[in-house]
Amino acid sequence: METKSHRMYHLRLTYEKLPVPGWKDIRNMTDIHSFYWIMGGKGEFSHSLDERPIHVQSGILLYLKPGFTLNMISSVEHPLHIQMLLFDVLDIPYENQIWQQPIPVDSLHLPFIQTYSPEQAVWIQEQMKLIGAAPKADSHEDRTEFQYHLSKLIQYMKETDSSSDPYLKAYQEAKFWMETCYNCPLRMEEIARTLHVSVSQLRKLFMHHLGISPKEYLNRIRNEKAKTLLLLTEEPMKAVADACGFADEFHFGKMFRAWNQISPARFRALHK
Repeated sequence: METKSHRMYHLRLTYEKLPVPGWKDIRNMTDIHSFYWIMGGKGEFSHSLDERPIHVQSGILLYLKPGFTLNMISSVEHPLHIQMLLFDVLDIPYENQIWQQPIPVDSLHLPFIQTYSPEQAVWIQEQMKLIGAAPKADSHEDRTEFQYHLSKLIQYMKETDSSSDPYLKAYQEAKFWMETCYNCPLRMEEIARTLHVSVSQLRKLFMHHLGISPKEYLNRIRNEKAKTLLLLTEEPMKAVADACGFADEFHFGKMFRAWNQISPARFRALHK
């Protein structure tokens, strides 16, 4: 006889991490499933101390399965604002007209990170609010309401998985390259060719999702990284230029002044 099962979600905690400049933290509760919804700000996440950080910003939803570690750093100038949802997932088998013992689910098979368009982000934000506003009493009605909203969110994440859309996947991979390899010489022509799209298609994708061109997005990443190094370290200008992907110290100074209307040295002096 075929065994059927019922999937059950159990809410452990909803938590809003407020935008405090420069905070650092790790994922403390690693025995459960978690969603981290980036509501605003910018920051860097990494799975281990030796791994290149992933730049995160509003419109990104992360899924952390049990056992997954995470290091988090918030931007000083643009502090991260995160809605966290922590929950258990159980499958309850039904066999021979008898409910069996619940079995913990080790993964929902969702992407670790997904980026959503502004239109999609509105829907995600609304679902997170509904889940967060659900009554905390452990009645049958409350559990049903939570199950409904969370199931809806998970289904939406599966339907919008970028792996089913080659253009969205190209955009996300290009964005990831820029966020992790900003200190290397990157050419949009080479990125587009590697991802099997044209430069114009890549530009259209970035304009659609972010409202800026790929080159401008890369410049913003380098600028934010440069400002962070200037504020938090005493590294010389040449070292800062190298760490942020500039050809030399002169080019770094020229671009920094164009972006911020102030020289790197003056910026550091004013904010120390």
